[in-house]
Amino acid sequence: MNFYGINFIENQTNVNDYIKYGIIFLAIIFLIVVFSLYMRHRLQTKYRDLSILLLLVLLFMMGVQYSDYSQNKSRYTQSSQMVAFIKEVANEFNVAQRDVLVNSMQLTDGVVVKIDEAYYTVNLSMDQGSYRLSKTFLMNPQIIVNQ
Repeated sequence: MNFYGINFIENQTNVNDYIKYGIIFLAIIFLIVVFSLYMRHRLQTKYRDLSILLLLVLLFMMGVQYSDYSQNKSRYTQSSQMVAFIKEVANEFNVAQRDVLVNSMQLTDGVVVKIDEAYYTVNLSMDQGSYRLSKTFLMNPQIIVNQ
């Protein structure tokens, strides 16, 4: 079972997003270069065709990136709820925030929380305004901690 610390959740960076941004940036630069070549050599249609092709690829990539942006915004909101929850639990148990580990990056009912050497299951209220921690036991005590 994987457990995540507050630092891991807060610093969660998605490398795939940076790669997509880089590819879009390179496609824009390449589009500018090819379009300028087309404007210089108007009789050669290969530059025009290449410009149109790059423009279509760029529009497709921007559409995919917008869709991913919407999903990432939702994931970030859920992660920030988990960070606030970890801070609250650490405050209630008078432990350091780094000593509270969770097995999910989103705050949902049934999340397992590890505080020192004890494990608890989170029971959330309907409006997620309150929670109850119930002591629980793991069937497989081998865990992987991602700090």
